[in-house]
Amino acid sequence: MKIAEEIIEEEEMKKNNLLARDLKNILDYQNNNINNIRSLKIPTDKERGLPLLEIKKFRKDWTDIIITNKIRCSLENIIEENNKREILNVYGLKPKQKLMFFGPPGCGKTLSAQVLSGIMGYPLIYIRFDGVISSYLGETAGNLRKIFDFIKDGKWIILFDEFDIIGKQRDDPFEHGEMKRVVNNFLQMIDNFSGESIIICATNHQHLLDSALWRRFDDIILFDIPNKENRIKLTKRNLRSFRTSSIDYPLLAEKMDGMSPADIEMVCLNTIKRNILDNNNVISTEDINKQLIIQKEKIRFQKTSVGAND
Repeated sequence: MKIAEEIIEEEEMKKNNLLARDLKNILDYQNNNINNIRSLKIPTDKERGLPLLEIKKFRKDWTDIIITNKIRCSLENIIEENNKREILNVYGLKPKQKLMFFGPPGCGKTLSAQVLSGIMGYPLIYIRFDGVISSYLGETAGNLRKIFDFIKDGKWIILFDEFDIIGKQRDDPFEHGEMKRVVNNFLQMIDNFSGESIIICATNHQHLLDSALWRRFDDIILFDIPNKENRIKLTKRNLRSFRTSSIDYPLLAEKMDGMSPADIEMVCLNTIKRNILDNNNVISTEDINKQLIIQKEKIRFQKTSVGAND
């Protein structure tokens, strides 16, 4: 804010009054948005007083994420349709607003929601399931109703992360009647939603979702493990802040086969930290490979643990 005000003052001194006025208008608009968000009353769980959602603003764009061209094309179409909703309305059409993001963990679902928030200028609402899920009969559905009442006005990106918590199959014999009623209520709420916000339901366990939920979404996007080309881009991106020497990116990408973007980021960050602590100013292929071996062992252990629990 201080830098923006200094730029405006400088432009006024240069007699660039039109530019200074436009900058002031932009600043006032942003300030009003921030103040409006701060003044909102966040809905809470009646019994425990826990907030049901969290509002954040992001300034991310396409440079902050590495995804396939197919995913980017889908997201760009969603942005265009919502930015030009008035044109679609003339023809009795609506933009895509109800989205399903699914795929393995750490593959960019949450980050993509943040990028949409940054590009479109819509604040991001995280749904907090620790507050939504209640042990009291009917309270979980009531909390969902509070959320939908809150988002009916304004323009938001609403992220139901780990959506399978409330979207499980209704014929699952291990689920009690209360959660089945929650699914029924959610289906009704999402069907009746008529606001201008974008609802994103994200899950790593799509096989657990009730079949009726899939038909409610305008677009379904798979976030899968990155291909070799994107593994190279991810490695370069995560190492860009540190000096490197003759890194064999194709070789490392081969060894990273099956790893998520989050796994690759962890390998790079651990390599950078290890080199800093060892007072080594240049990262080599071998440095990365050491951390790669460690990370693959962790992944193998996680998969074994999950299999044992299942």
